[in-house]
Amino acid sequence: MKIKIEEAKRKDIKSIIELDMGLADFHRKIDGYYKSGKETRELYKKYLLRNFGRKNFKVFVARDKGKVIAYFIGRIKKPKLYAVPKKVGSISTAFVLGKYRGKGIGKEMFKELIDWFKVNKIKNIELSVDSRNKIGLAAWKKYGFFEFQKKMRLDL
Repeated sequence: MKIKIEEAKRKDIKSIIELDMGLADFHRKIDGYYKSGKETRELYKKYLLRNFGRKNFKVFVARDKGKVIAYFIGRIKKPKLYAVPKKVGSISTAFVLGKYRGKGIGKEMFKELIDWFKVNKIKNIELSVDSRNKIGLAAWKKYGFFEFQKKMRLDL
């Protein structure tokens, strides 16, 4: 299996949206709070089209025989007002198709994103992961992320 990792192109948006729909459906199964892939499709398309090509936004894809099988999205943004850094990195989305997991693809894509952050002099990277997403939690901990805040919700 020869996997190619590269910066995404606009023509990849449709494939990224399809993968994201699967990710959205995965989260929907965790909690009805999340929208389904069908519900997020157009919103995610608008988000990608609005941000694609901006200097503070980077998308990497992994391809197997030309087919997009994974994607990672990073952003550079201003942190919360209480934080010291002037800018932080944010991994907004990361997804590897199930049959490709455990093969080092996510690790290689993560390295690409880290290199991009380093070029942009980013010292801190943040992300959000549902506390019930065992796959995501394990992956991010493996890459060195640690919990530093708790986001909480009250359903009325």
